Amino acid sequence: MPANSPDSESRPALGRRQFVKTLSAAALGAAACPVGNGLAAAGAAGSRATGGMTAGPAIDRQAVVSRHNITVDRVDPRNPLQVGNGEFAFACDVTGLQTLDDQLGTYSQWGWHTFDNPHQLRYEDALEEYDSHGHKAKYASKAEALGPAGASGLNRTQAGAPPTAGDWYRRSPHRLHLGRIGFELRDAAGRPAPLLPENPRQTLDLWSGIIRSNFQVEGQPVEVTTCVHPHLDAVAVRVRSPLLGMRRLVVSWRFPYSRFADALPSWDPADQGKHTTQLGRTGAGRADLERRLGADQYAVAVAWSGAATFTASGTHRFVLAPAASATGLDFVSAFAPSPCPELPDFAATAMVAERHWADFWQSGAAIDLSDSRDPRWRELERRVVLAQYLTAIQTCGSAPPQESGLFANSWYGKFHLEMIAWHGTHYLLWGRGHLLDGWRKWLREIGLPAARRHARDQGYEGARWMKMIDRYASWDSPSFIAPFRLTQNGHVIYLAELQYRLAPGPSVLIANRELVFETADFMADFVAWDDASRRYILGPPLLSGSEATLPAAKAFNPTVELSYWFYGLRTAQLWRERLGLPRVAKWDRVLAGLSKPAIEDGRYLDAESHPGFWSGRAAWLEAYGCMPGVEIDPAIIRRNYEHDAADFDRRPESWGCDFTMLAMTAARLGRPEEAVDWLLHPHPTNEWTLNGFNHGGSTPYLPAHGGLLWAVAMMAGGWDGSPRRHAPGFPADGAWKVRWEGLHRAP
Repeated sequence: MPANSPDSESRPALGRRQFVKTLSAAALGAAACPVGNGLAAAGAAGSRATGGMTAGPAIDRQAVVSRHNITVDRVDPRNPLQVGNGEFAFACDVTGLQTLDDQLGTYSQWGWHTFDNPHQLRYEDALEEYDSHGHKAKYASKAEALGPAGASGLNRTQAGAPPTAGDWYRRSPHRLHLGRIGFELRDAAGRPAPLLPENPRQTLDLWSGIIRSNFQVEGQPVEVTTCVHPHLDAVAVRVRSPLLGMRRLVVSWRFPYSRFADALPSWDPADQGKHTTQLGRTGAGRADLERRLGADQYAVAVAWSGAATFTASGTHRFVLAPAASATGLDFVSAFAPSPCPELPDFAATAMVAERHWADFWQSGAAIDLSDSRDPRWRELERRVVLAQYLTAIQTCGSAPPQESGLFANSWYGKFHLEMIAWHGTHYLLWGRGHLLDGWRKWLREIGLPAARRHARDQGYEGARWMKMIDRYASWDSPSFIAPFRLTQNGHVIYLAELQYRLAPGPSVLIANRELVFETADFMADFVAWDDASRRYILGPPLLSGSEATLPAAKAFNPTVELSYWFYGLRTAQLWRERLGLPRVAKWDRVLAGLSKPAIEDGRYLDAESHPGFWSGRAAWLEAYGCMPGVEIDPAIIRRNYEHDAADFDRRPESWGCDFTMLAMTAARLGRPEEAVDWLLHPHPTNEWTLNGFNHGGSTPYLPAHGGLLWAVAMMAGGWDGSPRRHAPGFPADGAWKVRWEGLHRAP
């Protein structure tokens, strides 16, 4: 727990590193190194889910997956590849390591760092008081940092002025780049030489989760195989090249600090004294390193096969060099909050990785579009396959993910809880709900106590979920936007209800009832009764899902949030009935008197407080396209949809998940041709690069990947009230032949 936490005395005694260690050990039992990822359980799921299946033979899943293997045949900084296990991920360039780009990431769910606070900045100085119908509450809205990189706070720190409290608490804690592993080339005299890969060809075999890289250096061949252990936070590498025996090719480990401005890796010599890297035991094919950055620490272990030396070579830099005449080098490098007692070798890691990924692909759902006449089938199927892989390696760990997962530090690595439905719904609809077990544990044990404190500090009942927080829920990140978002409260209830829907029974109700009931308590208490209009008003202060209804101090009754309030309170009452408990009278009063979404010119407004305003993006369609839309009139939302679709490309801003929102809305409105068109709509924020990344918000923007899987599951498997035909969200003219198995019907 950061020493500067505003609630440090009232929080549970379980500290940050103690929590990580305890959670990981409980999740993995006797595993050599802690990891705590949900992906490790995929193989245990065994046979395919049976949520639904088309007639005819089973889908050849290996054929579907393997036809979308990724091959890179040039040095291409825009298309790095990744291997991972949901808790830990390692990105590499065309060399199979992090040789050419110092910013390629090695990130984990547990690796966080808090900047020093020499100016003793106080969280209270980032707070401002707001009035909500006479209710006074403080929000962390004093922050200069804006956007993924926090650029606006940079000028102050570059000029030598101390950061503001809002700047510091927004950037701390931040996710930490654990270390860079790359090749280094030496000339015949042993001096550093530029490494320029020639004739590269690199392939990610999706069925096995293994990257194979081939290239030449000065005419000499280099072959590299890279994978990540499914149960350990460890990357395993095999290198074959004559350059090894010439002592010209070595592998180096370098460890960065973090720039204050954006929490990206800093290799600046001025930062080298702010952290330490100590080499512990070495020899007999093993070396151990201890990393310290202020009060934070973690361990790195390297184990290799054959004769080689591991030595320090400068500050925070270490080199693994094979013996003379060697033609091969195998090594495994593990990262953990505490030292790992032993590591498997490369062969054992590759074997368990192959078995694990085959089990993953054969569990849950699958879709085969190859019989379609529409030539776009291959691109849509490619996106579906790569979305499954990228979300599996980055978003199913021991805490909810940030929007760029375990690849880069957008928003300082903190996650946005208002996107958890986009990250998580697809796991349930695709029959892989067990991959959310780590989230559920975090929501109950870390997130819920923090949400209770947040509601209490603002004078509300129940639990108020924050938008932008770190893994330890240290504090609500200062921003003039994030503290005023509300949809995360609805998402917590939505995911719990979907879990129950797919596995009805008392165990789900008992495990999640505090999440559901305490969130509903906040929802009912946050609204205010207005005597003049005889109704409950939602807000101010707040911001709608578009984040465009500024100023927050004057915004009220946004369409999407009202829909979540109706849904959340109704669902919470239903849960009480399922558990044999009486209904809560206050919840019923709010449901009976809550404002309905505002209508102007035959369309829903983004928010009642902003007449004449329809948001600059499709965010408000979430109330119907993604939700059951009980409070939404289809005839009215159709006009919203048509208005939005007509000028979508002329708008200055869109996000990668907008296209899936439009697709789900079109499908529910009976426009399946348009639904498919939106999934593949040619737009810069809907581009999917060779490696499967979507750049519609961050790099990658994983809500687009989760949203695509959510939309395709709904369009293929159907939804409540959908037409009674196969794949009701796809056109019925025969152009699309959708074979699927294992999907569950969406709400």
